[in-house]
Amino acid sequence: MKTLFRLSLIFLTVFIASCASDKKDDPNAQEPSSDARDKFIAYWNVSENSATAGTNSYTVNIIKSGTSSSEVLINNFSGLSVSARASINNNAITIPFQQIGSIGFTKGSGTLNSATNITMTYTTTIGTSRDSCSATYTKQ
Repeated sequence: MKTLFRLSLIFLTVFIASCASDKKDDPNAQEPSSDARDKFIAYWNVSENSATAGTNSYTVNIIKSGTSSSEVLINNFSGLSVSARASINNNAITIPFQQIGSIGFTKGSGTLNSATNITMTYTTTIGTSRDSCSATYTKQ
């Protein structure tokens, strides 16, 4: 009886495993990624609302950091032709307090709301002027 139960269990396990979908079944399926940064890596159109400058539009390019497996670089951050470092944790993006180029300082955070949308809030300090911004990133 035990042998019959074990054989049934093995057969059931093999049957379930053989039904699992894989890349060969759907050539258009994306490979699963274990890098949380992958969903952020792209060119993004940004609509920014600045407390001091009003509404601005520009494009950023988010790329993986070469120095940390949890960080990305946001190129053309705030439309200023500088890069800002950000850490990724699941769908959260955090910009730690940092100097951006020789322009000033920034910090902020955001959320990946969908595969094509990020909302961000951050402050920038340039000289003695501090600006609060909210931005919507839309994937190109």
